[in-house]
Amino acid sequence: MQTTEVSDATYRSRIEKVQEVMKEFGVQALIIEPGPAMMYLTGVRWGRSERTFALVLPLKGEPSYVLPGFEEMRARELIKIGNDVRIWQEDESPQQKIAEILKERGAAAGRVGVDDTVRFFVFDGIRSKAPKAEYVSATTVLKKAGVDLSSRPGRRGGN
Repeated sequence: MQTTEVSDATYRSRIEKVQEVMKEFGVQALIIEPGPAMMYLTGVRWGRSERTFALVLPLKGEPSYVLPGFEEMRARELIKIGNDVRIWQEDESPQQKIAEILKERGAAAGRVGVDDTVRFFVFDGIRSKAPKAEYVSATTVLKKAGVDLSSRPGRRGGN
C-alpha cells in the first residue's frame, strides 16, 4: 500500500528550496493564501473565505501564519511547519498583522513576492500597511523552486 503522507522533513526541504530561490531573486518574503502553493509548502489545506488566512514565508527562518482568532484551534491542528501563528479578531486588520511580520522579518522596505492567487483586497490592504515594500509576483520564485502551480484556480496571469 502506497501512502501519500508527506513528511515534515519534506515540507522543510521544500521551504528551504523556495528560500534559496528567493535569495537568488532578491525577494525578502512571500505572501501566500490557501491553495496549491500553501499546500505544497506546508501541508495546510484550507478553504478560502472572506476572512484572511495567509502564509508569510520570510527569506530566513520559519513561516508565519495569519488567521482569524475563531479558527486558531483548527488551524494549529493542521500547521506542522512553524510556530508563529498570529491571530486577528473581528475588530483587527489581518493585513496589519501581515505588515508587522514583514517589518519584524526585515522585509517591510524590501522586495515582497505575492502569489498570483492572493485576492486584491488582501494585497491592497497589505500594500497600504507596508507601503515601502516593492511588491512583485511570486510566480517566478515558486516555479523555479519546483512548486506545482498548474492547478491554481483564478490566476490573474502575468509573471
